[in-house]
Amino acid sequence: MGLEGLKGLINRNYPPEFVVIHKDLELQKLYEKYYTPIEELCIEKNIPLIKTGKIEKIKNNFIGCDVGICTGFMEIIRKDIFEIPKYGILNLHCGKLPFYRGRAPISRTIMDGNKTLTITLHKMDEGVDSGDILLESEIEIENSDDVNSLYQKCCERTPDVIIKGIEKLLRQNSNIFSKQSLPLKPKPNKKISGEERKINWQWNINKIHNLIRALTKPYPCAFSEYEGIIYNFIKSEIFSMDTCKARQIGEIYYLDEDYLLINCIDGLLKITEIRNDNNNKVNLEEVFKPKGLFK
Repeated sequence: MGLEGLKGLINRNYPPEFVVIHKDLELQKLYEKYYTPIEELCIEKNIPLIKTGKIEKIKNNFIGCDVGICTGFMEIIRKDIFEIPKYGILNLHCGKLPFYRGRAPISRTIMDGNKTLTITLHKMDEGVDSGDILLESEIEIENSDDVNSLYQKCCERTPDVIIKGIEKLLRQNSNIFSKQSLPLKPKPNKKISGEERKINWQWNINKIHNLIRALTKPYPCAFSEYEGIIYNFIKSEIFSMDTCKARQIGEIYYLDEDYLLINCIDGLLKITEIRNDNNNKVNLEEVFKPKGLFK
């Protein structure tokens, strides 16, 4: 999102004074997809790139700036820093606020069965995603979307959201920020727990499908137990809204080498990929041949 946002700023003639990236956190994981392209872009456009392990060490760089834009920086930014720019630092959050404050907003939005996701551009304050809102932008969630495709949609929308936010600031109309109704969500969401990841086969089929697509790899996946072994569910789709009365809930109704059908309380769920705890793809026909029961 940071990379796409930077491209958008440059293309619309709003090049930043400088770009800050964390030099340590997730460096190896994101080196090719993020760090190398952003470094090459900054060199090409002659934009200073600051790599830091502690943002406090570069706080003087913010003096004289109009506004900062934060897109997932891997460090808590304190008040003595985010108050330096004239209009503060704006944070880009992929969730409707205040309802999806905190961790995993995209996953939680899908898990809750929402039809849209709201990207929120809000002013940074001392709370967690609790600052005044400058701008919102809605993205439609399609039945085929999972957490990865929806994140990509957020990345594609990022430049537009940032530019509109900056232009709104520059127009300086009265009451350009709106306060959040924090009593609706007093505490931010934490990391998705193992208990939240566990499939309950007594849920309706839509809720199970939403959990699977909200947590698919590379995220910690939705899981279920089969004959004492934990399996991670990667891809699912709703095959039918008719359940099989002759089968138990959670029991395999049909399988071949390509997919299996699991009997749910209100339909049949099609599963096309399952992995073991070592993240190895399993042979569906071989592993689940007895057509047993997921628990």
